[in-house]
Amino acid sequence: MMRTLFAVLMFALFQQDAAVRDLLQKLEDDRVETREQAQKGLAALGEAALPALREVAESAQSSGELKLRAAATIREIELNAKAAKVYREPARVTLKASDKPLRAVLDDLSRQAGVAIDSSSVNEKTTLTLDAADVPLMEAMDLICRGQAERNWEWKDDGSLRLARERHVGYPASHSGPFRVRVQSMNADRSNDFKARTVSVTIVLQAEWDRRLKPSKIVDLEVSKATDDQGTLLEVTPVDAGTFFRGGPGVQIRVGGGFLQDAAENSRTFAFRGLQPTATSVSIEGTARFTFPLDQREIKVEKPGTSENKDLGDTMVRLTRSGTPENWTISFHKPVSSTTPGWGKTIGQRFDPDSFVVVDQDGAEFSANLRTVGRGRQFQDANDAGIWYQGVVQRNTAKTIKEVKFRFVDQTLIKSAPFKFTTLALP
Repeated sequence: MMRTLFAVLMFALFQQDAAVRDLLQKLEDDRVETREQAQKGLAALGEAALPALREVAESAQSSGELKLRAAATIREIELNAKAAKVYREPARVTLKASDKPLRAVLDDLSRQAGVAIDSSSVNEKTTLTLDAADVPLMEAMDLICRGQAERNWEWKDDGSLRLARERHVGYPASHSGPFRVRVQSMNADRSNDFKARTVSVTIVLQAEWDRRLKPSKIVDLEVSKATDDQGTLLEVTPVDAGTFFRGGPGVQIRVGGGFLQDAAENSRTFAFRGLQPTATSVSIEGTARFTFPLDQREIKVEKPGTSENKDLGDTMVRLTRSGTPENWTISFHKPVSSTTPGWGKTIGQRFDPDSFVVVDQDGAEFSANLRTVGRGRQFQDANDAGIWYQGVVQRNTAKTIKEVKFRFVDQTLIKSAPFKFTTLALP
């Protein structure tokens, strides 16, 4: 029989909203379905339900299941509140224009999307005919510029858009909300020897986002399925698999297998093998995952020696220094107890290498230009053992170190953008 929560929470509960009281009572209903629906309802109420939930979670008279459900709901509400600060689904737009001045179309688009658009480069006499219903902003901009020799668009650092008098390259693109994945380049290698004819394909994919959002610069791109037009299931291999990474903010150099590529952190190269010799096109599908930092904290190591370890929960960090000028190495290691999915891939999103600072005895701060180094299979799978960064600090080594500090993210929000490209013609 259902126990009343009024006795548990006493006077504090009477001060809660009626909807909260009703859902809290249902958390102890005899039916599992009712309890689960009540938990979802409380989560949907958001921060208004937190005071009563905390009373339930902390009360000695609450049952074990009731405490667990209340605690889980609190965590969900707090996570949603943090997520709302870093991510919002942007408005979709509808454009219907028949020989309408382009500037007027852009003004309408600006109002619908809530984004400033610089159209100063547009000729006042330019008109546009377009019919696009309920599409993402970036898809609308691609449609406006499609096939134009002197009309392209780009994001500005402040999150606004700008039209430019440049050629618009019509890369095949897949749009998903505020995200876009494009086929940036595609190459085919055909060989014919005495044994057989073979075809292999290399495709570079690039992921982009609405610049009003601030995800990590590193995007996880994955191709889950590929076929040729003969129905053959293809073998898919990231070209950078088994490689190490070097590079500065926004740039990486991936080295491996005799292949050298200077690429942005939001692009990835894939090799496709097993095509039929008569194939003329391929189709691929996969997912781009964008990571948004939620809980970023400053990690401090006071008066470090030449080697120090610090436990960050699901990650162990090790600091070492040697030589003059000081060569610093900071490495992240996955403890046996860690259950973080895809741990090796998350470090690149969670650690900010530009935040690494050495503070001396006088309070003077010295930064290091940290770069990843070639140890371990970095960013490749969830079982990676370690990720290493190195950098040199130019300072007076006669002065003792007060502390070393850097920023690290405890919690992240991951948004997935599925993509699919059908019948990409082989070059």
